[in-house]
Amino acid sequence: MKGSMFENSGSWVMKLIFANVAVYLLQGIYMQSVVPQEIPLGNQIIVNETSAMTYYLGLTPALVLTKFYLWQFGTYMFLHGGFFHIFLNMYALMLFGIPVEQLWGSKKFLLYYFFTGIGAGLTIFIINLAVGGTGAYIPTIGASGAVFGLLLAFGMLFPNVELLVFFFIPMKAKYLVVMYGGIEVMALMSSGTNSNVSHVGHLGGLVFGIIFFLIARRRGIEFTAKKMKAQMGREIKERDKALNLDEPAVEKLTVILEKLKEGGAESISDDEYQFIKLADILYVENDEICAADDFIPEDSHCKKCETMEACLMREIKKYL
Repeated sequence: MKGSMFENSGSWVMKLIFANVAVYLLQGIYMQSVVPQEIPLGNQIIVNETSAMTYYLGLTPALVLTKFYLWQFGTYMFLHGGFFHIFLNMYALMLFGIPVEQLWGSKKFLLYYFFTGIGAGLTIFIINLAVGGTGAYIPTIGASGAVFGLLLAFGMLFPNVELLVFFFIPMKAKYLVVMYGGIEVMALMSSGTNSNVSHVGHLGGLVFGIIFFLIARRRGIEFTAKKMKAQMGREIKERDKALNLDEPAVEKLTVILEKLKEGGAESISDDEYQFIKLADILYVENDEICAADDFIPEDSHCKKCETMEACLMREIKKYL
């Protein structure tokens, strides 16, 4: 069947799903392996036994800060706390990720996925350390931050596609993003950083998704500007080539103008006169761009104009 999950089994979305499931199975195998973790609570120290995989691979801000477990910003996304946790995340990853990867390609998709996932981790790290308390010692696991980033991308790229919220309420993707963003903000305000659900991470994924789109948009604008500038440069060279010029048209027209000022129409050669006729045809369409009445070769306005040839031609015509 076209577009089926089996056709997409070679995509990075499916590879990420398989990796998450494999890590989840390893969590079950090694769940008895624990590490004692000291958590300060007021004037007391509480020793909590944490799964070894969660301790070393989950995101614990205190461990990143004191023991430099920097890899946790990436590894925490592949661990999950239970069947429904991984099922919902993987379902959302497949639902939103496959269309985004098909549109963007694997390279850009992976960049975005890890940008938002690691960005969500940085948000968790900063907020929990800033708030203080036990939050900095509690590990965060799950791909939810990256999944919320994909939700944003899907809403941006396919805003009018209708999805079934809670499997039976139809809603356009753009409104779904707003709804979930609002829910996460309200949940964070009501529960703070002490919730079992990382609302901070979810919002972090959305925020870094927005940052990614802003960066991509700016680069796209810069690329378009450079492309237009290069195209204009090629057109100018082609025009000069069509006139069989050994020097740019502006320089040759400037020399002709000086001759006309000094000696009038009789001072220019037949070749220069033919050049004026050809230049008039090429540059006439731009004769409204620069100032007409007060032109001088040193005119700063005309020097900034992309078609200074039109300025020069306008002045040359006064002497013919």
